[in-house]
Amino acid sequence: MPLPVFVLNLPRDTDRRARVEADLARVGLQGVFVPGVDGQALTAADWARYDGPRCRVRYGTDMLPGELGCYLGHERVLRRMLEGCHRVALVLEDDARLSEDLRPLLEVLLSGPPSWQVVRLSSMRPRQVAEAVAGRRPDLPLTEGRGLFRLKTHVLGAQGYVVTAEGARGLLACGRRIVLPWDHMMDRFWENGIVPYVVWPPPVRHGTELPSCIGARDPRRRYESGVVTLWRRRMNRWRDGLGKRWYTLRHP
Repeated sequence: MPLPVFVLNLPRDTDRRARVEADLARVGLQGVFVPGVDGQALTAADWARYDGPRCRVRYGTDMLPGELGCYLGHERVLRRMLEGCHRVALVLEDDARLSEDLRPLLEVLLSGPPSWQVVRLSSMRPRQVAEAVAGRRPDLPLTEGRGLFRLKTHVLGAQGYVVTAEGARGLLACGRRIVLPWDHMMDRFWENGIVPYVVWPPPVRHGTELPSCIGARDPRRRYESGVVTLWRRRMNRWRDGLGKRWYTLRHP
């Protein structure tokens, strides 16, 4: 299969690499491992790209070092893809778990010129996405029971996605200033101009067998903010809602 498969993995996480290598072999794929960016070894230049005040307004708290490292790692993968002059690629995180039909699904997805830039293969919002596609005919039927759907909602999660060169350039251009975690930035279609598509039910899921390498925050801190910040967040959600509606009107 000519589709290149890039897997984001911290070199020290050998257990994660072994698991995803075995999973790839099981479904008949072979991955190129791209070293991730360690959140505990970020440079001053890395942090200089991060806009903390805007993040706190949009996200409710600061990004964790691991989230920033993950963001930079995905950028590294996309640059590697573009440097290799690949027209399309599959990107996986090393905690991805793959369905048996992933390879034939990808063959159908890529059987013609893509009308999309990014297709998400996983989601951390399964209930909301399932509701968004319920009762709809897929834009493209794939393997039995799965289809490609255009969405007007957030997907959340970057465990697996297929991206074209045009999509990679768009994501890199939109994310020069880091304001949100990578998957949140991908979801902001009204800003990055990338129409959201998802394969549903998802053929890639988030594996929970090993602890997250991003880290965890106290959930109580997510919205520990002053009145001014909370008001700004409310206004930001209002602007986001207008942005989504305006984008949808222009791209029905």
